[in-house]
Amino acid sequence: MKVDLFKLNNLGKVTLNDEVVFDKEMFGTMDIIDIKDSFIEGELSIDYDDNIIIEANLRGTFILKDAYTLEPIDYPFELELDENIGKYDDFYIKNKNRLDILPFLWENIVSEVPIRCTKSDKMPDLKGDGWSLE
Repeated sequence: MKVDLFKLNNLGKVTLNDEVVFDKEMFGTMDIIDIKDSFIEGELSIDYDDNIIIEANLRGTFILKDAYTLEPIDYPFELELDENIGKYDDFYIKNKNRLDILPFLWENIVSEVPIRCTKSDKMPDLKGDGWSLE
């Protein structure tokens, strides 16, 4: 998700109101099967000290593996972002007037992924022919 830094500098802020698509390569070894319906609303602005500030709401749904059955589970997430991304000049020089905020968004939602989740509160029956696990 790229933002035009020239527009941000001229207007002082840019409204974010878009769907966010994460590449499956970003999931790596995590138990995330997919991320769907992810959407960002808010704005990027430049403060008095030329810092780029993001104030936004990011929400969506993780598709995760059930801890017991490995079946897909929908796990909704929502987080409020209110952070300093960095100096305007640093991004302008390095990125040729474009700021990709996708890595920043990924960095923030990765902390929202639970270690494990399951559909039911009841543990599955863990026994078989001649064995049981209690």
